[in-house]
Amino acid sequence: MSQTAHEPPRVIRANSGKVHEDTLSPGCMFAGLVQGEKQQLGHYFMAPGAKTNVFSLEDQDDGKAEEYYGAVDEFYYILVGEFTMFWGIDADRVRDGRSESLLLKPGDLGYWARGWKYSVRNSGAAPGTFFWGLTLPPADSPRREFTWEPPPGGARSR
Repeated sequence: MSQTAHEPPRVIRANSGKVHEDTLSPGCMFAGLVQGEKQQLGHYFMAPGAKTNVFSLEDQDDGKAEEYYGAVDEFYYILVGEFTMFWGIDADRVRDGRSESLLLKPGDLGYWARGWKYSVRNSGAAPGTFFWGLTLPPADSPRREFTWEPPPGGARSR
């Protein structure tokens, strides 16, 4: 069995990523922290009442969600605030908040398995923040999403 070179362990500070305004979701900002070969990790910030656009984790892109990540899994770990996650297969129902929903509070880990569309709203009275993680599909899979640069020293894929 051959040994390949591995990236050494390191500390990534929560404030090390460049903060980007989420141009698709007013009142939201994010910082990408790690871009690896098989995952992305970041930090998301939301004003009270702010809601994300609709994301799709489905096998095929039907073009109805604002962003399509491919057949991947995603999680949110809530640090501060209260969030409502809307999920389903009908983008309009998810967007309008008429779909199934889950309430997430500090310390909760929300996990979205592949095959769904979802959106998240800050349903609390104060600004909220969470860490997010996303597995990546194979390199040849199509995606539609905002792109970001990882912080200096952060892993880059491909």
